[in-house]
Amino acid sequence: MILNLAFPEATQMPIQASPSPVILGFAFLLSLITGVIFGIVPAWISSHADPAEALRGLNRSTGDRSLLPQKALIVLQGALSLVLLVGAGLMTQTLRNLERQNFGIRTAKRYVIHIDPMGAGYNLETIGAVNQRIEDEFKALPGVKSAGLALYSTLEGNNWGERVFVEGRPAPGPEENHGSSWDRVSPQFFQTVGQPIIRGRGFTDQDTATSQMVAIVNQAFVKKFFPKEDPIGRHFGVFDQKYASNFEIVGIVADAKYNSPREPYRSMYFRPMTQFNRNVTGRQFFMAESRSVYPNSITVQYAGDAASLESMARRTLANINPDLTVVSFKSLDYQVADNFNGERLISRLTGLFGLLALVLASVGLYGITAYSVARRTNEIGVRMALGANRSHVVVMVMRRALVLVAIGLAIGIPVALLGGRLMRTQLYGVRTYDPVTLAGAVLVLAACAVLAGFIPAKRAASIEPMNALRQE
Repeated sequence: MILNLAFPEATQMPIQASPSPVILGFAFLLSLITGVIFGIVPAWISSHADPAEALRGLNRSTGDRSLLPQKALIVLQGALSLVLLVGAGLMTQTLRNLERQNFGIRTAKRYVIHIDPMGAGYNLETIGAVNQRIEDEFKALPGVKSAGLALYSTLEGNNWGERVFVEGRPAPGPEENHGSSWDRVSPQFFQTVGQPIIRGRGFTDQDTATSQMVAIVNQAFVKKFFPKEDPIGRHFGVFDQKYASNFEIVGIVADAKYNSPREPYRSMYFRPMTQFNRNVTGRQFFMAESRSVYPNSITVQYAGDAASLESMARRTLANINPDLTVVSFKSLDYQVADNFNGERLISRLTGLFGLLALVLASVGLYGITAYSVARRTNEIGVRMALGANRSHVVVMVMRRALVLVAIGLAIGIPVALLGGRLMRTQLYGVRTYDPVTLAGAVLVLAACAVLAGFIPAKRAASIEPMNALRQE
């Protein structure tokens, strides 16, 4: 079950889940040792009982010290369940905040098809033509509204970045943060993912290998490098100050998250698939230019169902080149959600363990309350014979149960707050001391405690005084 929670879409589990003799043996020994230890404690307590006092009816006493270990255990169970419930609440809110944030893109009816043109045998002389053909043929498919190529698509776990040098400014120092992420995209890519051009223009067919090299930057890039200037028409470059005039900014696109959904919008610039930076040579050219013109994804906005698009995509690529295969096909919704597998697993596991701890605490509280009531049957009968009504008996029994829960809460709340601080790096958009989560966990634990204590309390109130006295 845990593996299915961790890898919900996996066709082959990366972990072997078949029973292991070593694991089974360890679990068996641990269970055996636990049973022995928790059996020794009540046996030891019973061995110290005084037979004479037992015969005199010690079970009528309201201060039986033999229940102290059980009460302490109930208190610890309540504290632990509160800590786990608070942790589950914080992780659930984190997952919800991550999934519902504004990514800056539209994911509905968008699909990502990953390809490998370099592996299909294309080189720098032939890649430009096949890129154009891929985009044209996918746009012509029935039901396709738009299609765009990209070096890497949004939130797929990829990122390219370089230091930026602005024309007319001194070179930044080695300690200055002048880096920026970047991507290569085709003209219709922004339209396909729903990332609007807010100023200037997008890429066009006039942005060729021989024309002025151009770039489109996002709003975060403008805030970082041109906070008080109009960036349209300005030039910048990468690798070195001598290349600061290479790229002309022709447009500004809205911010979107491409790398990490947890981080703020990164500064990014985008370049067309059709242009090479011929000014750089050697390793820099090989890494940043020759490899970046090979797209790894086709993002498609499609009105139909995923199965029909996948079938058409495979046929279309096979018609272009039988070696140009579909590496993976997924919806953009799934690609975005895939970023939260870790948070989703932790949220489900903490919720599962919190529920388990809550059940154990409730069962334990019920058990010790019922046991206490059984031992005090004569006392309760005497009280009722002397005039105590049934509501007073319920309150008396419930008070003892709720005192244990209150002590558990007194211990658990500070520990839960400390636990929230320790897991702050895992949280997103929620405070470590979130009062709503803490209050919710307290209410859930209190409600379960009331239910667990009320059942034996009601049974105690139904005791007939004469029957209880006859047991003497």
